[in-house]
Amino acid sequence: METYIMTTSIILFGGAVRAEIISCGTELLLGHITDTNATFLAQSLSALGIDLYFVSQVGDNLGRIVETLKRAWERSDLIIMTGGLGPTEDDLARESISALLGETMQVDPKLEAELRGMFAARNARMPERNVKQATLIPSAEALPNPRGTAPGWWVEKDKHIIVAMPGVPREMYRMWEQEAIPRLKPYTGGLIFTRILRVSGLGESAVEERLDGLIHSTNPTLATYAKSDAIDVRITAKAETSEEAERQVAEMEVQVRQILRHHVFGSGKDTLQNIVGALLQARQQSLAVMESFTGGLLSSTITDVPTSSRHYIGGV
Repeated sequence: METYIMTTSIILFGGAVRAEIISCGTELLLGHITDTNATFLAQSLSALGIDLYFVSQVGDNLGRIVETLKRAWERSDLIIMTGGLGPTEDDLARESISALLGETMQVDPKLEAELRGMFAARNARMPERNVKQATLIPSAEALPNPRGTAPGWWVEKDKHIIVAMPGVPREMYRMWEQEAIPRLKPYTGGLIFTRILRVSGLGESAVEERLDGLIHSTNPTLATYAKSDAIDVRITAKAETSEEAERQVAEMEVQVRQILRHHVFGSGKDTLQNIVGALLQARQQSLAVMESFTGGLLSSTITDVPTSSRHYIGGV
């Protein structure tokens, strides 16, 4: 798999961006729900070339959320919050940001009108406690939420950015992709190129040991990941042009292949079964299997490849 991503550092901060995620909600600490929002955001930040250093979870307590925000403010440039934007008393993201920055929340007439219009369109009466969802502080800009009643906040102050979004995944995903990322892009420049090599016949620790001389490279970077079917070696380079980024990756790829030799069986989304299938078809050869006590697992794995009927006869 090869990917190009426009990215690098946000000029507002004068260097590489240090990002932090804060997930708000007592239900997270109780283990009632899984923090899929943080996983989604971590993957997105990686693709954007923004370095994520910390992920925190905090319950619905004003003092602890403010404390978590203060710590994030001291060590991070970009703070991303999810959760705590609802209308109830334990939704405290807005109040926490307000307390952190020493700014007073006020109801925004336009947001309130939009909120009341949303309820009216559903032929429903808006509870007055929902008015808190129409509040802003002077440093905040509202992020539209077409999938819910809670607008997000985009806050810029003292060379920091805070992005506060709803905890409901379908609302947060859309807000991040449609509202937050476009606001981040004007501050970015450069390009990331990534290639993944797939390795079999060695465990992750053995792969890392053999690649020890490359693991600590800073640009391009190299990392290993254990997957269910193989070990992935990811090579990533940052550069001003696509040609330069790809050249850096290609140079390291040559070194990786020289070290791991035949253990590298493919790249990107290649699997052993589709590589073997392609080789059999190229040689006009066929395959049959005999298996016992496997529940037909080998045959099932082979036939996961859509074109397997061209080379696979069957199994017993």
